[in-house]
Amino acid sequence: MLRPLLLAVFCCAVALPAAGEETASTEEQPSSSKTFEIPNPAMADEAPQPLQSLVVIVDGEARSWAPLEKGTDVAWLAYRDGNFPQAVPVFARLAELGHPVAEWLMGNIYFFGQGIPKDYAKAHAMFEASAQQGYFAAFAPTAQMYVQGLGVPADPSKAYYWYNIAAAQLPDSSERTEMMDRREGVAASLTPAQIEAAQKRANKFEPKPVIPPDPEDVDWMQQ
Repeated sequence: MLRPLLLAVFCCAVALPAAGEETASTEEQPSSSKTFEIPNPAMADEAPQPLQSLVVIVDGEARSWAPLEKGTDVAWLAYRDGNFPQAVPVFARLAELGHPVAEWLMGNIYFFGQGIPKDYAKAHAMFEASAQQGYFAAFAPTAQMYVQGLGVPADPSKAYYWYNIAAAQLPDSSERTEMMDRREGVAASLTPAQIEAAQKRANKFEPKPVIPPDPEDVDWMQQ
């Protein structure tokens, strides 16, 4: 069987927060690394790009998430309006199936405690699951939580790894410079051997997309 291939993975930019924009960071941080805030998507001007463009190729056959995304447009508007009780269940059920954008959104929802209690461990698990699938917006928050030890033990090697992947996928731009600066900030707490190992792992990174299930096999689609 061919390895699943994720087509049209979104490049939702990891936009840095503007002055006065609602973000969250932590009180404690390693002395060798700067704390960067994780932007709150509920404050974003636009929703993530249409989920329907997300397709996984398996044995030459396109498998789309579109049939499972019923209600996501309404859920996003509810999320933007702060109506988390209406929005969160829609994103949560998709995240449980492995939808990478929904996983990223649930990472933010757990991180900021939007309609549910804050849970950094679950936030990090969602961010990293999305990042493993190659969803760009999840790279930086996954890395930053490793920097700060939020929800997981602090691990500068893993933070360097994810920042390196993020920088490698960007063209020359201020955003790429930002990712590289973050990476080099983490490098200050690593040995040359650790940096080399993290770089080698990053160079071998390949997204591992989840194959969308058949809608007929999803209970809530039959309701």
